[in-house]
Amino acid sequence: MAKKKFRLATVLRARQAKEDAVRGEVLAARAALREAELEAERAGETLRGRQLPAEAVARSYVAAISARQALAGELSAAHRVTEAAQEAVAAKLREYTEASAARRAVEKLKERHAAERAAAELAEDQQLVDELATTRRSRGKPPMESEQE
Repeated sequence: MAKKKFRLATVLRARQAKEDAVRGEVLAARAALREAELEAERAGETLRGRQLPAEAVARSYVAAISARQALAGELSAAHRVTEAAQEAVAAKLREYTEASAARRAVEKLKERHAAERAAAELAEDQQLVDELATTRRSRGKPPMESEQE
């Protein structure tokens, strides 16, 4: 009986490569999220550090309020970027889960193929042993077990 090669080996390698690529994308998305969170934290610290003058001329007071509003706008934008980065991480994790499941499905087929191949080899070996035993008996020779004793 000829040994059959696993025909989906190329598909398995492709799925493993895709899973590895998506894993890299997940890591990149997480790094972008960390950077966005740090930027939001920096913007928040800057805004908290900017105080309104206690006693000021109207122009300086208006300028201070305008500066705080600009910083608040930057903080809001940083929070939106952080939310977008969180969504990107979630999307990449879903993609990674799908790629992992696809790879695992082909791995299960490979495992089943290997088990069937091993069973076929055992059956072939058993058939050869049975043929040898039958041939020896038909020639009038004692069975192989009695020779070993």
